[in-house]
Order: sequence, then C-alpha cells, then structure tokens
Amino acid sequence: MMNRVLISLLLSFMVSAAAYGQLPQFSSTSFEDWVYTNPAVELNRDNILANRIYLYTNSQRMPFTLTSPLFTCRSGSVLDMNVTWITDQWQNEGFEERKVALTATILDANGAPVDSVTYIPHDLSRTNHVNLSIVVPEGLPRMKVRFASWKADVKSNGAVRQIEMGSLLRGDLNHDGAITISDINAMIDVILGDTDDVSMLIADLNDDGSITIADINCIIDLILR
Repeated sequence: MMNRVLISLLLSFMVSAAAYGQLPQFSSTSFEDWVYTNPAVELNRDNILANRIYLYTNSQRMPFTLTSPLFTCRSGSVLDMNVTWITDQWQNEGFEERKVALTATILDANGAPVDSVTYIPHDLSRTNHVNLSIVVPEGLPRMKVRFASWKADVKSNGAVRQIEMGSLLRGDLNHDGAITISDINAMIDVILGDTDDVSMLIADLNDDGSITIADINCIIDLILR
C-alpha cells in the first residue's frame, strides 16, 4: 500500500484522454440528425427559438421525445448533459414540478434503452438550466441519448432550447482533462471536508456511495494503468 502511494506521489505525467469529446449538440445552429417525434412540428431553427420543441405525452398517449444521432463515448466515463429547459406553465395554479421532470436515456445502436437518469426541477422559472450526468456503460461502443418528460402532458409541458453534451473522465476531479496527482490532492480535500463541490459520479470510483481512501487507491490505479 505504502509503495503504491509513494509511486503515485512521484508521478507527474498524464495518462488519459481529452475531457470533452466531439459529441452531438443541440441548439438552433446545431441539430443535424437529431430526431423529434412530434409529426406536427418540424425540427428547424425557427421552431427551436420559438420554444416549440416540447416534450410531453399527448391525449392519445403518444410521448414526444428528442433523440440524438449515434455517437461514441469512452466506456466508464461520465456523460454530462446541460439542458436549457423552458417551462411556460410554471406559475399556473396546480402546476406540479414532477410533471416536468426531464429524463435522459442512453440507447444502444438499435434503439434499445440501456440506462437512464431523471431530474426533477425545483425553484422553477421560465428558463431553467438542468444538468444530468450518467456513467457510460462498459461495452457500449456507440449510443444515442433520448430526452423525454414522461409525466408531462399538454398542460405541464417543457420545451428544449439547447443541449450541451460532454464526456468527463471519472477521477478527473479538477476537470483539466487528465488524471494526475492533482486529482489525488483534490480527493484528499473532499475526504477532509475542505470542499463538497464534486460530483459523486466523478469521485466515487468504486461506487460504494461514499468518497474515501479507497477512491484514492482507484485514482492511483488509473494513473498507473
């Protein structure tokens, strides 16, 4: 154990990939090959800017979803998604926040769901910035991401204005694109309670629900790999 720690303290090189890859983005200027399932609305710049890209379930129980094109992302990394989410009805009487919960689902190349994450917004305003993060499953070379608001109906819908997706390395606590001794120091700060501004998906490398010395060992393993 001590030898591994001493070795890690001597390492000053980087063994990793870039933090953010070329992942599909969605905005009024970048939405090529995205699929919106509402047949009444064309996916174009004007409709995006007019907030017409709504995610909800209509009266015929058809859910309107927005799906990215196929892309690659390193297995075991974290897919980080920042969504600009418009909610017109947020001040209406009887409005329920759970009805505009936004779900991002990872799909395999055949469109089958693999994993998902849901965000229920709080303290809503008309324009909201929602962050969803999910670990990319092992052995999934190509994937899509589908965005939906399954509990929403026409009276509680939300609209997508923009989606920014990036890939973060697990263990890269300082988000510099590499796993180095600096991330060990950052992990120590988290364990000592000097900072709590860290994602569990990034720092809890052994997935035991807490950030401990064991996660430092995992970082050392990544550096030595």
